[in-house]
Amino acid sequence: MNTTRSFTYGTHYWRPPTPPRDEHRRHLQTIKHEMGFDLVKFRMLWNWHHREPDKFDFDEVHELFDICEEVGLEVLLELSLENAPYWLEAEHPEARYVNANGRAIELGAQEATPGGGHPGLCFHHDVVIQNAERYVRQMVREFKGRDNLRLYDCWNEPHLEPVWCNNMWGTVGDKVYCYCQASRAAFQAWLERRYGDVDSFNKAWRRAYSCLSHVNPPILHGNYADWLDWMRFWLDELQEQMRWRVKVIKEEDPARMVISHSGAVPPVLPRANACIHNWKFAEPVDMWGTSFGPQGFSWDLATCAQVIELTRSAARGKAFWISEMPGGAGSIRGFKAGRIPRARDYHVWNWLAAVLGSEGTMHWCYLPERTGHEAGNCGMVRPNGQPTARSLAIRDTAALLRKHQDILLGVRVPAQVAVLYDPDNSSLLFAMELEDTLYGDSHIGYYRALWKSDLTARYVTYETLDDIREDVLIVPMALTMPDHVADWIARFVREGGVLITEVRTGMFDEHGFMRPDLPAGALREAAGLVEGEQVCSDPSNTIAVPTADGTLERQIRVGLSPLDPIHLGPPIDFTQPIQAQVPAHGYLAALELKGAMPLGCCGDMVLAAHHEYGKGQVYYFGTYMGLALCKNIPEAHSLVREILLRHAEPVVHGVRLRPRLITSDKGALLVAFNDHHAEVVNEALGVPDGFERGENIVTGETYSVTAGNISLEVGPENAVVLLLK
Repeated sequence: MNTTRSFTYGTHYWRPPTPPRDEHRRHLQTIKHEMGFDLVKFRMLWNWHHREPDKFDFDEVHELFDICEEVGLEVLLELSLENAPYWLEAEHPEARYVNANGRAIELGAQEATPGGGHPGLCFHHDVVIQNAERYVRQMVREFKGRDNLRLYDCWNEPHLEPVWCNNMWGTVGDKVYCYCQASRAAFQAWLERRYGDVDSFNKAWRRAYSCLSHVNPPILHGNYADWLDWMRFWLDELQEQMRWRVKVIKEEDPARMVISHSGAVPPVLPRANACIHNWKFAEPVDMWGTSFGPQGFSWDLATCAQVIELTRSAARGKAFWISEMPGGAGSIRGFKAGRIPRARDYHVWNWLAAVLGSEGTMHWCYLPERTGHEAGNCGMVRPNGQPTARSLAIRDTAALLRKHQDILLGVRVPAQVAVLYDPDNSSLLFAMELEDTLYGDSHIGYYRALWKSDLTARYVTYETLDDIREDVLIVPMALTMPDHVADWIARFVREGGVLITEVRTGMFDEHGFMRPDLPAGALREAAGLVEGEQVCSDPSNTIAVPTADGTLERQIRVGLSPLDPIHLGPPIDFTQPIQAQVPAHGYLAALELKGAMPLGCCGDMVLAAHHEYGKGQVYYFGTYMGLALCKNIPEAHSLVREILLRHAEPVVHGVRLRPRLITSDKGALLVAFNDHHAEVVNEALGVPDGFERGENIVTGETYSVTAGNISLEVGPENAVVLLLK
């Protein structure tokens, strides 16, 4: 096994039945000798290798290892237990996942598991755990003696698996899990551990149970305590499953790293019902990663950076990488497909990841699938193995990254701003809205402001507040917040921190019950204000009539008077720190000042304020500024950028270009990104003292440093990388 630290570049190669067995040698030789990769991934599908209770078949995998050893490729084995053997389902049908509508999900095939067995069986059944462990141990024993086995990915995109079943005709209840009897019993046991006894539970939930065994998981919309605890239960249970996977593999092969990677990175991709907590998932593994699909989700470059920063933050100091960068474009439906990445996208995406601390890239995937949504042009090469413009660009990018790996691997990315994210807010929004998109939009908006300010971020959760080393903390759309978190943030400000937050902070306590006064707890004193009555207000508001089942009737009725302008996102006139006008978004609440100074008003309502508290300061918006930022309202960005740059200093700063400087004891690289879609940008960027010139690592062109600046021209949606000397 190669233990030398290097910038890793590779690709997923084998997920049976693709590619066919007789093609392996040809493709693997190309991956090594023509692409220049060093690592390939095989997905080890449980049902594919364990077709009978006492029979395991790994012959094709051994053949793959032999070829890889011959050509000089290392192997990543990716464990997949989300495709259970059919014989196990037949023997134990009670172990099937059950959705909120009461339907048990039979095993089948879908895009991520074309070989069948999806979504697997529920791990709250002992028989599933026992047989899965037999398979995992057998798999590790088969291959741990292989010198070219590098590491294990113990869980591909951890989440509550069946919620991602492709079910275009399903209701919300078809996408919430698991309500089998074993999961219900496990939930009741979790409640007992959390609350101790039924009296404490009743006090927290405001209920009248006589026994915890009578508590059912929620299936109805609207009671928040039920949904908050139901989803917390699953976050804890899935973390325990991650720990179990790591433990079993390590017991058989303690010498190798065990890693995992997220498939969605909340809050960027709203996935409340999938019960994803990447901080919890990353805690047991040796290295963390993420799937990364910019063109599939139409991410701008700021959001690409945000996904990478969220991944680095969840790793909490461990190495991280891009586990799945798209090799092509997958279909959404037969005639609805994502955009095919352009050749230059790989240069931009990979260098963005590298300057933000990633230690490698794996592509999904080398070849497109032969069936399902990933058939077509999902791979980096054509189905017959012929190269494409993007595969050639990937090859060239990999070579450049490896050439400069001594600098890249010595980088420690400095963060200037902390951002508070917590899954409880997604869970609460799911209980309110049946989705958590608005929470994600608020976070996306604030990160865009950070990106345009050339600042980097560390994301923290309610459980990891002590990770904060930054002077500035942003708290977007914190609808639910425990008292101890409000106390911690107030202390952070009192001791010299700068807080930026917005309307209805801590509106609900940790059990989902509304507080009578806002912001929450000690934050009222820290912010120097109290919120008045909250008003639903947004430029997109229309007349909505509620119905008994929670749906909305949006038909305009004859004779109804139009909405009062206060409900339609009226403009807030800011006088400090700059003059700006920003429409209210989502909600507004007039602020009653208790020592704070007004920053922005709408008529006689104060809707933004600033307060000095102890050694620190609070900026409080009486609306959802994050939603305005997400809509790219220019004056919202100018306002928030001014606040940020008063309290945080970027390493390098641009006007229209977004530069990032990375340095180590091996050298320095300046990467300038142009996120404009159509415009070429010419700009002089300041560089630190001591550098005299920069060399374009792609073209070899040399640029002189004049009066502390280096002048660059960067094409639209592209990046220039300079080796500084």
